[in-house]
Amino acid sequence: MTEQEALACHDNAQQLQAEGHYAQAAEGFEKAAAYFAEADGPQSPDLANILDDYAEALLGLCRYADAESAARQASAIVAGIVELLDPETRGVLAPRALSVWGTALRELGRYDEASAPLLEAINEAEQCFGTDSPEVASHLNNYGVLCKYWGKFEEGERRYLRALKLLETAYGKDSLETATIYHNLGGLEHSRGDFEKGEPLGRKAYEIRRAALGEEHEATIADAVAWGGLLDGLGRHEESIPIYRHAVKFYEQRFGPDHFEVAATLNNLGLALDAQGDHAQGRAILERCLAIKKKLFGEDHPEVRLTAANLQRLS
Repeated sequence: MTEQEALACHDNAQQLQAEGHYAQAAEGFEKAAAYFAEADGPQSPDLANILDDYAEALLGLCRYADAESAARQASAIVAGIVELLDPETRGVLAPRALSVWGTALRELGRYDEASAPLLEAINEAEQCFGTDSPEVASHLNNYGVLCKYWGKFEEGERRYLRALKLLETAYGKDSLETATIYHNLGGLEHSRGDFEKGEPLGRKAYEIRRAALGEEHEATIADAVAWGGLLDGLGRHEESIPIYRHAVKFYEQRFGPDHFEVAATLNNLGLALDAQGDHAQGRAILERCLAIKKKLFGEDHPEVRLTAANLQRLS
């Protein structure tokens, strides 16, 4: 493979990833990374960048251990050369490498380990772009997501609200950028059990995304499912169940039957059906969800324990 062929392979993989074809994208990134590792050596900034692309494709495939390995390698490369990089290149590589690695650790349920790179990503972005830059917001958001799973709700809310302020200033109050934060603020309130506070936040994210992208866009579907969880908390299962059924079909067609998004939506659907009195179907759907999660994560992961606990409560 020549350098031009490697670059073309990388560009094609990025396009595939943008279209949601993660398996094909991962193959392309892996080939491009192999070229730059051989041509430029193990401390290549180009290699680090491609490894982060590769890790993100693996995250899309729910191959979390492989994603963590690739992201850790990318982060180590950047750490070894960061002081040699010009400011623009450092701003592109350093915060992202830390953020992708922290995200992979979070997906593995290793929350304590994830906090250090995610916090360092915020610090790097602030140094590179300034504390008031919207570039900082995505890293604040990533740490907020960790805090939700970690149970540090107040800290997560502070990070989300700071990110929201930065994005509203830069892009407006009803932008796609702010929709992401509204989605996550709603999710945090769901985890905290404050469904009255969370429902308008989840609905706002969904309405912004639907208006901008349409009903059948992946991001709109994700917002609808998150809103559905808040509706469930308010006992409005007749509204949430059609959302979940539609989302399951969408995710199965896009990612296949054993993807995490399918499992996560099945978890919600099973619980909602059981709450409406359809206990047999609710249990069957949760059993399918548990089987998918065990296939993806093994036996001892927070997501597996969550669905197993939900099933036990149905007994």
